[in-house]
Amino acid sequence: MRLFLTSIAVLVLGAVSLVVRAEERQEFCVFDVAGASGFVYQAFQTYQRQAIAEGVRLHMQPYNDEDQVVEDFLAGQCDLIAVTDMGARKFNGFTGSISAIGAIPRYEDLKVLMYILASPRVADQLESDGYQVMGVAPMGAAYLFVNDREINHVEALQGKRITVFEGHDDAQHMIRFVGAEPVEAKITNFAQLFNNGDADISYAPGAAYEVLEMFRGMGDRGGIVRYPVGQVTVQLIARTGTFEDGFVRKSRNLVSRMYPEVMRLIRQFEESIPEERWVDISPEAMRGYQEMLRGVRVEMQASEDREAGAIAYNEDMMTILRKVRCYTNPGAQECSSEDRE
Repeated sequence: MRLFLTSIAVLVLGAVSLVVRAEERQEFCVFDVAGASGFVYQAFQTYQRQAIAEGVRLHMQPYNDEDQVVEDFLAGQCDLIAVTDMGARKFNGFTGSISAIGAIPRYEDLKVLMYILASPRVADQLESDGYQVMGVAPMGAAYLFVNDREINHVEALQGKRITVFEGHDDAQHMIRFVGAEPVEAKITNFAQLFNNGDADISYAPGAAYEVLEMFRGMGDRGGIVRYPVGQVTVQLIARTGTFEDGFVRKSRNLVSRMYPEVMRLIRQFEESIPEERWVDISPEAMRGYQEMLRGVRVEMQASEDREAGAIAYNEDMMTILRKVRCYTNPGAQECSSEDRE
């Protein structure tokens, strides 16, 4: 009888332990340059509520310094983090390559990609070295903010000072490719460098015009080149095993379903920019940008770049992105090019 009662007690205590573990609060650390008032943080409050409805208690903590988010995550202070694709590159090269220079020129392309990333067929690619991607959402196209509207074609970039984020090796490569001068920056100070006149050009989503007041650096002569040089995304990263497999799959779908609302906010920011601030470029100049950016991506995959220690884009992601572009724009030159990605 004593043995029987002891066994029952062990089972009961084990069940209680599982319940307690399931109800433990998990820290969700979210990077948003505007902190808790930013649209990224506010958008993920919807995700938080949906996670709680699934039985996962997430406590959101805003950060306006991405390096600090990654540092706290590695120190075990965060169970789940929301970082840009540049921050995600430390944990997953597949999704970290989404922001490859010029690889997603249209929001139509991005929408197709978001659907693919929520599909089980790429689930294996979302697991890497003990980390897993729990979802990917857009933050907006990255445009060139310039202090002179005459910087409206590739050749005009030569000799100009362009901000580049630490660790953004592909942007560094692009700047060397066009003969420009890199100005080292962080997400926390790139807008200040542009606004203070320490850089002629800076790349950022349209929301930066208002949120970071980048209109100040434009002066009377500047503007925003209406051609995306990349897409910025926010990605959820967790250690493998932190969440049950069922919630991992659910999380990816939850984030995927955020797309319409997030895009509404992104377009709202872009549409609020005064029309006279946009710099429209000619079809010829646009083709020049497209081929220049494709040349950068192709060179980034070259062996000499790998040996030099530069980031090499994930080949599987680059193939997917090329197929997406050729699906939405089958007449593009790259779709029949011999050196296509």
